[in-house]
Amino acid sequence: MKRRKGNTNLSAGASRLVSVSALVVVLLLAGTLIYSMVDRFVLHPTAQAERADAKSPTKIESVIQISVRNECGTRDVAMDFTNFLRRRGFDVVETANGSVFDREFTTVVNASGDYENALRVAEALGVKKENVITKLDPQSYVDVEVLIGKDYENLKPRTGIE
Repeated sequence: MKRRKGNTNLSAGASRLVSVSALVVVLLLAGTLIYSMVDRFVLHPTAQAERADAKSPTKIESVIQISVRNECGTRDVAMDFTNFLRRRGFDVVETANGSVFDREFTTVVNASGDYENALRVAEALGVKKENVITKLDPQSYVDVEVLIGKDYENLKPRTGIE
């Protein structure tokens, strides 16, 4: 019985196509894995959500507690910031409108006396260091207050840059 050349070439071509397809799938998976690692550890490292003083005995108390206030005059911005901070491990205990609605620049307020905590929040949000202030409030139940200004579009919760 004679073999047909056409059938042999077809099965070899199909075998080659399967091999190339498998190689492409493996390369795509490897590329995705490498991109994920670079993204997580180089491009978007996790924020430091734990208090700088680290004196608190319980886990919840070791996390920086934050109040987020919308003072830019645009709806739902405070909730975007709250969700962003919570995804990074911070404990946002209050989200509300502030006392003004025309704040020009987002300000991070050190309310507890540990400036390092305020700097960690500012870094997570992309707020400049010169917009971190200390305003101690012995009655405050949070470590840091975030007062969202009109520059919110340029900060990490809105730009997607982490």
